[in-house]
Formats: sequence, C-alpha cells, structure tokens
Amino acid sequence: MPTRVIADALGVICFRVILRAVRVVPVTIAIVLATARLAAAEVLRDIVVEGNTKTTTPTVELIARIDVGDDWRPDSLDKAKTFLQSSGLFSEIDGFAEPCGPDTSPKCDAPGIRVHLTVKDKHSWIIAPAFYNEPTNTGGGVGFGENNLFGENQKLLLYGQIATGDSFFIGAWVVPSINGTRFYSQLDTYLKTSRVFEYAVPTGYTDASPAAVRQSRMNYLNAGYKLGVELFRGLKLDARLRGAHVGYQDVSALTNDITQITTQPGADVHHPPKPGKEGWDVSNEISLQIDRRANWQGVETGYKYQTSVEYAVPALGSDFHYWIYNLSLYRAVQVLDRHNLVLKGGFHLGHDLPFQQEFTMGGSSMRGYLNDEFRGDLNATANIEYSFPMFTVFGLSVRGVGF
Repeated sequence: MPTRVIADALGVICFRVILRAVRVVPVTIAIVLATARLAAAEVLRDIVVEGNTKTTTPTVELIARIDVGDDWRPDSLDKAKTFLQSSGLFSEIDGFAEPCGPDTSPKCDAPGIRVHLTVKDKHSWIIAPAFYNEPTNTGGGVGFGENNLFGENQKLLLYGQIATGDSFFIGAWVVPSINGTRFYSQLDTYLKTSRVFEYAVPTGYTDASPAAVRQSRMNYLNAGYKLGVELFRGLKLDARLRGAHVGYQDVSALTNDITQITTQPGADVHHPPKPGKEGWDVSNEISLQIDRRANWQGVETGYKYQTSVEYAVPALGSDFHYWIYNLSLYRAVQVLDRHNLVLKGGFHLGHDLPFQQEFTMGGSSMRGYLNDEFRGDLNATANIEYSFPMFTVFGLSVRGVGF
C-alpha cells in the first residue's frame, strides 16, 4: 500500500479518536461536577425551633421550606431565613446549623445536620377604623385583620362600612397549607349595596366631568371558594367557584334625553330601564401564577406573574353568559439598599359582560376623574412606584411613595 494512503488512513483514525475524546470530556466533567454537588449536600436529621410563642413549630418549618430528610447545603440556612422574613410573621429571625449523629441526639440516627431556628412572633392582629371622603362616596367603617390565625399562618379579614355610595361587608379566610400539604384554600364573601352613577359619553379627552345620566342602587350578594395546589416553589394552579345574586332598585334618570340612557323603543325618562339584567351570577375561575417575591424589612424583590380565565356556568344556575381573561405582571427591584422600585401591569378582556362585571376606572384608581366614570369590557393598566425610607419611630418605619 502506498505510504501516502497509509498516512491518510492513520489521520482519519486519529481524527475519529480525537472526536470521541472531545465528546467524552464534557460528560466526564458533568459527572465530576454532579459528584461534587452531591458530596457538598448533607442530610438534615433534626430541626429545633425556639422562641415561637404563637406560631406552631410545624408552621415555622413549613414556611422555612425545610423538613427532616432534606438535602442540606451551605446556602440552605440563608434561604430558610429569607422565607421566614418574607412571611411577615416574625420580628426577629436567627439560626445556625451544626453536625449531629447518634452520639449527640437520639433524633440523629445517622450522621447529618441539625438546624436551630430562633424566631420571635410579631403582633399578628389589628382592629382599625376607616373614614374617607370621595366624590359621590363619603362614609366609614371598621376592620379586623388576623395575619396568623391559630398560629398556622392562616389569614382572616373582616371589614364592614356604611357610606353614601358603597356600603359593604368583606370576609375572607385564607389557608395557605391544608394540613401541611401543597394544597391551599380560600373562603370569601362580598355583600354590597352600591349607589351607581352612569355618565354621558365623553366628547373629548379633556372632558373630565361629564354629566350623570342615570342613578340606581345595585345589591350584590356574593360568596366564593378557592382550592389550589402549589406544584413547586411559587408555581400555583387553582380554581374558584363563585355564586352571586344581583338586583337593582331606585332607578332614576338624571337627564331629559332618554337616548343618553337607552335606545329601547317606548322608554321614557320617568320610567328608565335598569342598568342590567337581574338574577344569579355563577362563575368558575381557573388561575395559574408564579410568585417568586421576597420581602426583607419592607423592601420587596422578585416577581409575580398571573393569568386567569373566568367564565359563567349556566349549568349551575347562572342567568348570565360571559367570560373574562386576566393577565397581571409584577416586578420589584431593590435600589440603594432600602429603596424599592415596583413595576405593575395588567390586561383584562371580557366578552358579553353583564353590568355588575364590567371593568370600571376613575376616582382613586384614576385621579382627576369621577368614581367609576369609565366602564367597559377592556382594561389595560400600567404603574410605576418608587418608595424610600423617611424615618423610624418606636420600631414603626415611615416610607415615602411616588407613583
């Protein structure tokens, strides 16, 4: 065989060997790195919680996202402290980890890690009055909020108010973990009687005070139940079944031109039609969200993205047929150690919305305009907020906010 042919053949063989070696090297490196990571992790054998006077020990462990048998890494303690701080239940948090074994503790049946967590509970409930004076709505109320019901991180909110515009009662009970599982639930009610003003169609962008054309009182009695599961950290999927009854009374026209209210034939200003249909409003909402926010002494970081679809359920007695799509975006950034920049956005689209489900804007949500001056089936919002510390008095921190 000629010498050149032999050399070419040897070159091809060497080239193939080199290629195979190149393929093997990354695999070998990956195996070495994986082995190093496994070697760096130890097993959590025992958890000691101290200082908690209200929050139960299993709840502290659940919030810290640690459990006996978990892999324990050098950064695990810092992560646990962050989760505890973000819960808002504790004024002081400390901890350390130490080796343990059968000779140091009966709970350490094998060599591993014992972690000590020391927490001090915050005062978890408040009773507060409220008073406000807005265009078309003046009144006040009182509310009760419990942030750590039964010492299990459950939330309870009760608030009632009486006002010239909106008089209502809100009640909500949130269970973030059902018996220590990944499942969570919420039971809520919203009972409202509201004086509703509807306004003439604006004639221009600067028309901030259009005339009211119809006034009515809407009675809305609502209750709902939510059940969900946290698939993994921060990713949640839930469903909420809601039922309500809506009705109208004291309907009157505030204009002599009935065409500003309705185009129905035969209608007149002395007998104006009701703003919408009355009856049962039953719907189901499916929601998916990822929440990776953290809170450290009032400064938030991270993000929360949520999308949901709500649709009427005639099979359960709903007198309405509609659907609503919602998308909300939230991002918080820490600035200059104690400053906070928060970006918020939302998009909401409805189809065949009944009057009580229409999106409204105005008043405190859109300064310079009347309460609920705008209503419709499409809503898009964007908000930028910047907060900074001002001073602290007896542990109470006062922050300034620009938006």
